[in-house]
Amino acid sequence: MLTELLCEAEAEQRGLDVGAAPPVRLDQRAAVELGSITAAAFEGCGAVRAVYEAVTADVTVPEEQAAAYAAATARPPAESEWRLSTTDGDFDAAPGTLPERLASALAGAAPGQTVTVDGLTITLLGTREPRNPPGPGPRLLDAARRLAFVRWLDHARAHRLRLVPGLEHPGDPAQPDNHHRH
Repeated sequence: MLTELLCEAEAEQRGLDVGAAPPVRLDQRAAVELGSITAAAFEGCGAVRAVYEAVTADVTVPEEQAAAYAAATARPPAESEWRLSTTDGDFDAAPGTLPERLASALAGAAPGQTVTVDGLTITLLGTREPRNPPGPGPRLLDAARRLAFVRWLDHARAHRLRLVPGLEHPGDPAQPDNHHRH
């Protein structure tokens, strides 16, 4: 509630249109990065989403940071896949994931051709070129925006909110009885 009230006051101060912030459902990564309380406020309150957009509008990811992330998470190029059919159904498989003798037989087969190797009968339906995932750019920017918002929100809470004694969150470690029992 405090997050929503804080953002409502901030939205009013900035003259933001809280009705223009469409409803949203966060994915798990975004919810974890924002934290459970902020994620719930983000999903349920247009003012929180409007302030998020305003606070993070100028956030960027430096090129060197994006390059370092791309290098750290680089994967080898994906293999092309075969579309295969068996009596149990159709499936896609990269040649390197199949038994060597079966992969060798399928490598010489034409689409529509059936091969039998070691008791396995499989029809090669066709091939599919690998789909490499998109670069990290949008994901990095989204993460940077969430981090900037959480930092802004933490600062705003620390400097603008004063909790009434006795109504603090029971799990707050600053409280003498912080056992978080409900």
